[in-house]
Amino acid sequence: MQSRRYYPGKSAATSFLLLLALLAAPAAVYSQAAGERPAGENSARKIVRLDLENGFGRYFFYTRYRIGGMTYSRGGAVPYHFPISELKFPIEAFMFYANLNLTFIDRITIHFNMRKNIHNRVGIMKDTDWVPYHGVKTIYSESTARLNAIFTEADLSVRLFTVSFFSLVLGAGFTHQYFYYWCSDTVQTSIYSNTPPYIGSPSYVKIPCKVITYDLRYSMATVQIMPVFTFMERLEIALAIRFSPYLRARDIDDHILRGKESKGDSTGTAFMPFLRIRYLFPSRVFLAAQLDYLILNTKGHQTQSYYLPVAEAGGIPGWYARTENRLKSEQLSVGLGAGYSFEF
Repeated sequence: MQSRRYYPGKSAATSFLLLLALLAAPAAVYSQAAGERPAGENSARKIVRLDLENGFGRYFFYTRYRIGGMTYSRGGAVPYHFPISELKFPIEAFMFYANLNLTFIDRITIHFNMRKNIHNRVGIMKDTDWVPYHGVKTIYSESTARLNAIFTEADLSVRLFTVSFFSLVLGAGFTHQYFYYWCSDTVQTSIYSNTPPYIGSPSYVKIPCKVITYDLRYSMATVQIMPVFTFMERLEIALAIRFSPYLRARDIDDHILRGKESKGDSTGTAFMPFLRIRYLFPSRVFLAAQLDYLILNTKGHQTQSYYLPVAEAGGIPGWYARTENRLKSEQLSVGLGAGYSFEF
């Protein structure tokens, strides 16, 4: 079956451009407020700097989970191949972000960032089953995916030293990503049969209603080392080598039409570098651009249960199975923002 392409709607692109045009507004207000300060105030030695910034970013790629392997169910223990099933959710979204940096004596910085998507429709969710044979795709479906997402991060960093235009910064922090998907307008193709050899004639199904929701949370402890290059005290280029030695993922997949809920709990690691460029004008207004990349992998288990007395559960709701669960996500974002740098 040919994959359906997804293009961001006109309303999303229009919203992005309109909101981007508003970036200069807070910066202009901050600049005017700073210009009204007494001249003697600027000559005093500053020990605190507060950078406020907002902007917009475009996210790309996906998050997915796979199940299979050793499975314990009502019928006993079965060593299935891996994977037997995969759900791949898109992350094709524009996001608004707010950024705060509080720096003391030009050495210690507290950073906080929050991001929220500004539209819901984010692409096509793909659901694939390889049942009962390894490598043979027997069931495949595509659904329109909608998303609510909130990403937050906080960290503490210390500038270790500065030599000419080069500085080295070391930091540690915490990142949390929350996704809530709901999917509808499903188109499914299947060659699976309930009787041996379990391969039959192709069948096609279209389901216009909501068929699945997916609640996902990534919690990551992070450490980073960041070379910073500063030119003419205006242009700053930072390249962060950041990773998470420990992350925990919790997800809940609700197959609504089947009355089936699957809860996953897994742990893993992540690599998440970024490149940031900032230019500070004499008025202390600044422009910033950032390129972020993230790749993560986790391993754990998924517990499946039925909350309705459906036929596939033998009419008996409750616990059904426990199987292996692996998550992977790749994310790329490109952002542009503006802000104002206060000194106290």
